[in-house]
Amino acid sequence: MKKRFSIFVLALMILLPAPVAVAEEEGDSPKLKVRGFGFWGNRELRRTIELLDTEEERRFFDANFIEDAVFILISRVQQDGYLRPTISARVTLEDGTVEHFTWTDRLDTLLPRPLMARAVRFHIDEGVLFYYDRIEFEGLTVLDRSEAETYFVPSDFLFRLRGTRAFTPRRLDGSIGNLRELLVGRGYERARVTLLSMERDEDSGAVSVRIGVEEGKQTIVRTSREEVFVEGEDEPSQVVDREPGRPFSRMWVQDRSLDLRNSFYRQGYPDARVEVTTLAREELDDRVEVDLLFQVRTGNKIYVADVLFEGAEKTRESVLRRRVRARSGDQLDRLEMDQARFRLARLGVFDRVEVSYEEVDEETRNVVFRLREGKEVDISLLFGYGSYELLRGGLEIEQYNIFGRAHRSRLMAIQSFKSSSADYLYTMPEVFGEDINAFGRASALRREEIDFIRTEYGGTVGLQKYAPRIDSDLTLRYSYQLLQSGRFDLVEEDGIGRAQVGSIGFDVRHDRRDNPIYPRSGHSLFAITEGASEYFLGEANYQRLELGTSWHKGIGRGAYINAGLTHGLVHTEGSVSDNLPFNKRFFPGGDSSIRGYQFGQAASRNEAGRLAGSEIYTLLNLEFEQVLTPNWSVVLFSDSLAIARRFSGYPWDEELYSIGAGIRYKTFIGPIRLEYGHNLNPRERDPSGTLHLSIGFPF
Repeated sequence: MKKRFSIFVLALMILLPAPVAVAEEEGDSPKLKVRGFGFWGNRELRRTIELLDTEEERRFFDANFIEDAVFILISRVQQDGYLRPTISARVTLEDGTVEHFTWTDRLDTLLPRPLMARAVRFHIDEGVLFYYDRIEFEGLTVLDRSEAETYFVPSDFLFRLRGTRAFTPRRLDGSIGNLRELLVGRGYERARVTLLSMERDEDSGAVSVRIGVEEGKQTIVRTSREEVFVEGEDEPSQVVDREPGRPFSRMWVQDRSLDLRNSFYRQGYPDARVEVTTLAREELDDRVEVDLLFQVRTGNKIYVADVLFEGAEKTRESVLRRRVRARSGDQLDRLEMDQARFRLARLGVFDRVEVSYEEVDEETRNVVFRLREGKEVDISLLFGYGSYELLRGGLEIEQYNIFGRAHRSRLMAIQSFKSSSADYLYTMPEVFGEDINAFGRASALRREEIDFIRTEYGGTVGLQKYAPRIDSDLTLRYSYQLLQSGRFDLVEEDGIGRAQVGSIGFDVRHDRRDNPIYPRSGHSLFAITEGASEYFLGEANYQRLELGTSWHKGIGRGAYINAGLTHGLVHTEGSVSDNLPFNKRFFPGGDSSIRGYQFGQAASRNEAGRLAGSEIYTLLNLEFEQVLTPNWSVVLFSDSLAIARRFSGYPWDEELYSIGAGIRYKTFIGPIRLEYGHNLNPRERDPSGTLHLSIGFPF
């Protein structure tokens, strides 16, 4: 395995000569380093400075560049509450001499001119962290103090660390404005929120503020009248009277105006506008009541003269026109044009898509889509770690806009200490209509499981569609595979060791979570079905089904409940030894399953004590997660597994339970998880528990 891994790394070096050569050619470019703000902070700041550098082939850093970089560094550090940072710079000049410069938050250091630097190394001394020590409110009755305080400091952390309560003058102004907007949105249009006093300890960084709130009376929309004026008419063609009886706010007025305007956009009036007037205002003892008038001016009805595309040099026009439903002579529907712009952007081959309208005459306009095509090839190196496979490394190559038809391909090759895999996916968007994509896939896998070696080769073709009515992705696929299991203790009753499989599958995925990487609320559902038969050009006959759901909910103060439930079964009408490939059995266990076991270690065992896989499983995952700081959280979990080696044992004939705890660190690619699962009822040969180090949410 080590030899194969070394060969893989060597292959990566051979496949990537261009980037290495480029790095050598760019050896004469000036060097920039940032230190003192943490590993990720240093990288972020350096990247920010480099992105703002508009000079393509810079040979040295001049004084203006360095001073601009210092301004960026100080501004960014101050955003985190370090209001008085010190920036020092070690500047290596063109002749090799080294100069040192220092700036404070007053930016009172000017560099000599002219200046040509070959290298600059910035060091950040953050200084004192300023934080909210005490927040007081006077005159606030509509909100609880704790709710109002969330507009100044976040409340979803268990520990009130100073870093989570960082203070800046700009953040204070924004918090005051947001609190006022909340009151205004609830109908208190005359609400005032002001800073009454502020005490700031320059040595400790503690800040105490006193906020004054004058709510005033709540304003209610008593009635609203809607009048529609067609172009050229003095009298309204339509009048509607309503009694909303709801709090008045600019947001509600804007939403209602937008709904009215959009209804006429749909009818071919792209210049429709809405004017809002207050007809009456009556001030009562406890509230204010208003009567509103919405007047719609439709403008002329406009038709499409032509649909034009600009900037599509490599993309075929026929591909673009299929995404735009409008044709010459149709009513100009601005909402449909926005949808067409979205469909073009969804092709994934454009960095920018804009739509505009050019007047041809009083009744017609050209619809112009301005496009900027993106890159054609993207190469990425992949690295990861799992408690079973240990280190993983790989290469991903994505190609966009193949043949100018917005086709895409992705080649992924991954090597770990336990497995070798390759996967090639080719996608053709919207081949049979909107939201219907065709795809083809070829894959290969060789993996060392605990008690056998899994080998799989195959290909899949299928169709994928997004169904907006049920907010779900639907997939229909045909697969042909060669499956082989090199088992250390062969038991024929557990399935076919080597089989050619032809199957048809149908999948449904429904995801209503607020975030797929860090779900905090919502739910998800999935169903994966597969049916194999000799009539599908294979030699296996079975039906396989997996169902699953997850649910997430916050319960306050940074505490969350996460739950997952999955159920799988595989069945054959004939004998298992003649119809069911061993590789199609279920092998639960691992950091995304029952966490007291390694990957596949919780499967049913045969008479010899070897892992033989299960034909039925049901898994329940329950978690309590408590966020400690913006990046760290702790979790308590229980995983319950019910399995059956044979379908005749439905729903199960064996149960396994694990409980455990872990810590998680938040990253942009998902949580890094260190978790230990303890087995409550381990079988013979089962571990007492397992420690997992992994990346990503478990379910």
